[in-house]
Amino acid sequence: MSLYRQPPESVMVGGMEYPVDTDFRVWIGFQSILTSQEGDEEKSARIYAMMEQFGLPVSEASLEAMVQFFEGASSEHRSGEGNKNPAFDFELDSAYIFSAFMGAYEIDLTTARLHWWKFKALFQALPDDCELCKIMRYRTVDLKDVPKGQKQFYRQMKARYALPGAAGTAHRTENELKDYVKRRFEDARNMQK
Repeated sequence: MSLYRQPPESVMVGGMEYPVDTDFRVWIGFQSILTSQEGDEEKSARIYAMMEQFGLPVSEASLEAMVQFFEGASSEHRSGEGNKNPAFDFELDSAYIFSAFMGAYEIDLTTARLHWWKFKALFQALPDDCELCKIMRYRTVDLKDVPKGQKQFYRQMKARYALPGAAGTAHRTENELKDYVKRRFEDARNMQK
């Protein structure tokens, strides 16, 4: 995200601009669709419904625009990049995320209306000493890089804070995410026929 201009409030599809709800809660919801344990048909239907909610034409171009908006200016995750162990889960870690934003920025996420891209930028810049960042380090640390005297502690912390279903859609590369969403879109379009 450029700090010199406002983040977008719309997406471009086929040369036309379509406004979208930019609130972070909506895009956390989009990610939760992708990472849910639902079957592909259910995920496809929910993605299709979200496209309709935004008033987007049902097309691959619309899906591409949604994914690009979701990824924002950066598709990198704060920690665990290249790691198969997810560093965080927006739903399961909501209390830690709430506390981190309140402590670092005095932002109450229960009442704040915050653009998705701004939310992501603030999330990536949380101070290393907040509890959430400590937990993310525990989850992603490679035990072979930990001194022998600390391995037991880190094993315990990894077990204590482990997320269910370790590797998930939320931590795919940008291209993997786009391919996944395109397949779900095709499933949704085939369901409509």
